[in-house]
Amino acid sequence: MIEAMAGKSNKNAKGKSTARQTDPIRAAIDYGIDVTMLVDNLQRSVTDRIKRHQIALNTAEKLRKAKRL
Repeated sequence: MIEAMAGKSNKNAKGKSTARQTDPIRAAIDYGIDVTMLVDNLQRSVTDRIKRHQIALNTAEKLRKAKRL
């Protein structure tokens, strides 16, 4: 799935890119960034992403408050 989003890259026999990078996802992957979580998240509905974000935000707030105790 990630490769489909990133598009095909033109590489020579040494694995170096022969074309100028124009796809930011492909560039991120080539740079070493793991985009699997991004791809997984984009497959979720907007409502599900908002719910998951709110859970993470609530957890961060609880941790911030606990630090003060």
